[in-house]
Amino acid sequence: MRSIPRSIFTALAAAMGLSLAACAAAPPPAPNAPAAPGDARAATPPPAPLPEEEAFAVRGTLKDEWLPLLKQTPFNPKSALVPPAPAGVPAPPAACEAFARRAPVAPARACGDAQGALDALDAALAEDDVAKRDARLAGVETCAGLEAGLARALRAELAPVACGDAIAAPFIEAPPATLKGDLYQVLLGLTLSARLARTATEPPALRPPYDVQRVLAFTKGPLFTWVTDQARAIEDLGRLGVELPFYAKGIVAVESGRADMRLVEAVRSAPLPDAMRKDAELSNVYYAELDQLLEPWKTRGRDAALVGLRELSSVGVLRDPRVDGARVMLSRLYGGRRVDALDALELPPLPEAAAPASGAERLAARLPTYYAGRLLPADAAARPELLRVLLGRGVPLQHRAALRTAQLSPEARLLYARARLELGRLYWRAVDFDQATALLTAWPEGTPRPPEATMLLALALGLRNGPEDAALMMRRAPLAGLGLGDLAALDWVARAKPASPYAGIAAYDAALIKQIAAPQGADASYWSDVAARFREAQALLTGPLAQAAEERARAADEVARTPR
Repeated sequence: MRSIPRSIFTALAAAMGLSLAACAAAPPPAPNAPAAPGDARAATPPPAPLPEEEAFAVRGTLKDEWLPLLKQTPFNPKSALVPPAPAGVPAPPAACEAFARRAPVAPARACGDAQGALDALDAALAEDDVAKRDARLAGVETCAGLEAGLARALRAELAPVACGDAIAAPFIEAPPATLKGDLYQVLLGLTLSARLARTATEPPALRPPYDVQRVLAFTKGPLFTWVTDQARAIEDLGRLGVELPFYAKGIVAVESGRADMRLVEAVRSAPLPDAMRKDAELSNVYYAELDQLLEPWKTRGRDAALVGLRELSSVGVLRDPRVDGARVMLSRLYGGRRVDALDALELPPLPEAAAPASGAERLAARLPTYYAGRLLPADAAARPELLRVLLGRGVPLQHRAALRTAQLSPEARLLYARARLELGRLYWRAVDFDQATALLTAWPEGTPRPPEATMLLALALGLRNGPEDAALMMRRAPLAGLGLGDLAALDWVARAKPASPYAGIAAYDAALIKQIAAPQGADASYWSDVAARFREAQALLTGPLAQAAEERARAADEVARTPR
């Protein structure tokens, strides 16, 4: 959204005026063509599956993940800077004052060494009350066994996002001599992302009546001024975030993208004159004009969010409100290119994790992924107990690096393959589907591969050869096919005899992948096959998933009947 020239708002006002006059001479819309008769339910029965060896054949080279080297660069804490908040950024909410002034609660035990510091951190994170947890984390800041700045970063991380700079900025304004460069960057990233989270949240309002003159005056006056200030602040903060690496860059980019897209929605939600609002045709013309004007702004917000998601995928994040918020907004503004389309895939049920039995497992359950990567020994990830806990939040880069060469038990191999599938469907990362395929095809000799592993392998094979990541997916679809969709292995699981316990979800996932991977201009036979696949799945399923299969089958039938 960068600089907003007044000409755009002049054009916006002009679009409003044009819309009021545009439809006077327009011909009435042509009547809808009648739907073609017939029902796509009359589909050919599904064929017998390919032989197992052929269905599960791995074609092409399996991609390996490039893991960045997290080397410390020389850093002088005296050079640490906190840029002032740009004009237009609201001050932190009043609730942030409590975090900024929190009195620390000293750890119950000595924490001068690494283990003592981890124990103190474990005790602090076990506190459910937000204020008490923050006070304990403030006490952990004094632990000599914990690197300087880490507890402060965690405090900013776990507080409300808008409070991040109130907590982090004072620390880096007067940093300790032992502060490392990468933690300074994370603290700066938390500061910038907090400021971004407060932008574009309180647009000016216009009270009724909404006559043309009042709305135009509001659009070219208070709304223009507010949008200009907010856009400039977002640009300034986002530019600083681009210079940061890895996790720090990710959290700033995601918030920058969300801020830009909030600004788009604020402009789109501005009031219309009553005459336009009450006339559907007039308002449609206006919004068509407006969407053309907003498209460059949307594109910038989209690209920033996608840069952030790419960095957070490298970190290994699976569960994080930032990721969720960015994906929700991208899906809302780009409904035809849904970044969350793979969320509907069904995986075998994941058994509940046992209660954490060690400090490392408790920390893995509570720490955001970036901090787990810094604090937990990487080679411990090969233990199924810890790997199962990491699945709840994310598998850090450091642990993925260690797992490359680790001797994995069948249980750990299955858990890690599932983690790679989860990363793949969250971020559309092709390398994760390939890595899951590699883990599940190289099953230990002498140990039969369980049905769950076979199902996950079939799904990984069905998702291979798609776009490299969400950024490419958002730009490629729906202009061409996505490339994924080799369904032979899923069909084998769905149709093999004796029946697999996962036959139903295999049939459902195969139908869903074919639906998602539909090329532009797919003909009626393609969509009839999608519908038939969903009905095949419905016959194998029960409960809500069977109902979802039936609803998707009906939708595919409608597409198949639509004249082209």
